[in-house]
Amino acid sequence: MNIPREATLLRLFLNANDRLSGKAIYRLVVETARANHLAGASVFLVDFSYGAHKKIRDAKSDYLSFDIPVVVEVIDSGENIGKLQVELESMIAEGLVVTRPVQVRHYAGQSIPGTAAARTAQEKAPSTTFASGSSSTMKIEGEAQRVTVYIGNSDTWRGRNLVTAIVEKCRELGIAGATATVGVMGFGKTSRIHRAHLLGLSEDLPERIEIVDQPERIAMLLPALEELVQGGLIVLEDVQVIRYLHDPKGPKG
Repeated sequence: MNIPREATLLRLFLNANDRLSGKAIYRLVVETARANHLAGASVFLVDFSYGAHKKIRDAKSDYLSFDIPVVVEVIDSGENIGKLQVELESMIAEGLVVTRPVQVRHYAGQSIPGTAAARTAQEKAPSTTFASGSSSTMKIEGEAQRVTVYIGNSDTWRGRNLVTAIVEKCRELGIAGATATVGVMGFGKTSRIHRAHLLGLSEDLPERIEIVDQPERIAMLLPALEELVQGGLIVLEDVQVIRYLHDPKGPKG
């Protein structure tokens, strides 16, 4: 199973309680993606939201009814994502479906080669490190990049939890921040579906680490991520930062 460097992220915002023929829609989406041999799919719970009905959903209070929002993320070639969308049209009666271009940097232990221009840009990226204990104010605005790493929450690196190792590496390199989210269902390279169970007997659930910073800092981080992530998926996308300001003299939190 191959995935091109220039790929598409499909993101579906659904209600966990929506069903078709007695089965949860989000589960059908994952199973359909797997049946079509897509690279992978992950399902994440949303803590607090509202949608078309303008009703606020709070996962902390509504969890027992399962009437809460979920987000399904699928990444593959634009062609494969397009074919999947056609199948999903008759399946999804309500929700939000969005797509956006992403760049795949690493998949299942293999770096995805890019164009000569992309390689040259990365080679020219500054090698300066940014100490996390710096006394200067860190400010990011305008053009930036987001790296998203999809792995299993039981993955390890040199005997340590991989998520912890990634977040600590980001802090060591002075990256602005990293956020990890555990999913409730998904599959990856092996095509084996993993999902959370009510009794807490889940194993190897999908986990997503999101990192946003200036392009030159992301370029510095990517080789370290590729060394840490032996399996899983690393994707890169351009974003616009509206405001990020960290004052080291301010309150800790």
